[in-house]
Amino acid sequence: MTKNNLTVEARAELGHVSPLTASLAGLEEFRISYPKTIAQVLRQFARQMDFLNIAFGRHGERTVTRILAVDENSRTFHYDYGATETENLRLQDSVENLFSGMQSGVHVQFLCSRPEPVLHDGLPAFKSPFPDSVYRIQRRESFRVETPIANPYICTATLPDARRVRFDIVDLSLTGIRLRSTDASIGELEIGTTLTEATFDYRDLGAMESELKITFVHNSQSFSNPIYHFGCRFLTLPKAKEASLQRLITFLELSRNRR
Repeated sequence: MTKNNLTVEARAELGHVSPLTASLAGLEEFRISYPKTIAQVLRQFARQMDFLNIAFGRHGERTVTRILAVDENSRTFHYDYGATETENLRLQDSVENLFSGMQSGVHVQFLCSRPEPVLHDGLPAFKSPFPDSVYRIQRRESFRVETPIANPYICTATLPDARRVRFDIVDLSLTGIRLRSTDASIGELEIGTTLTEATFDYRDLGAMESELKITFVHNSQSFSNPIYHFGCRFLTLPKAKEASLQRLITFLELSRNRR
């Protein structure tokens, strides 16, 4: 078996992976490699016009795109140019690019090689070969419940640069939490980033603390009106708090069912 044909997990153990590839380590159970299924996933992104983040480059650059067309015969797909020409040139030079998006409530990630600039319907676009694998990250072991929308719960955390920032809490489970922000200054947070001293204010239902690791990043709006979503895993939530968290999740689910 060649180095390129090894799984992400095996390559990580050998030290043969970049940070982008390493971010997929441990996700083997969610990996899809059947070409027809990969084509279906890509076509659904195109049909629903969902945004995808692309992380690329040695300096952790990021852009936002949408899939324009999928060709199963040639196993290629077309997607939008980025916001600036400089950004597009850097992406065009990048040999490894991590796509991340949401599809029917499920996190989807995949890696593609260097893109080719093309025209699509007369406009500049990129073309890439199908990825070898797609990861549909659906954590089934923990029930996830949505939190209030009109008056959201709040998470406050410390970034690696020591800034304290505030997020809305979108949903939570026993293993993690999804956060939302419209603050453009935190839109560049990367997968794998640790948020320290994170506190979760559930108002009358109490408060909790834990460090968080970002496992997913998604921009659900346009370039000019971004809403950033961060899927995070609890790192230091005390065992003693799990019962309280389970009661909170149960309360939220019962409240939603009564509406």
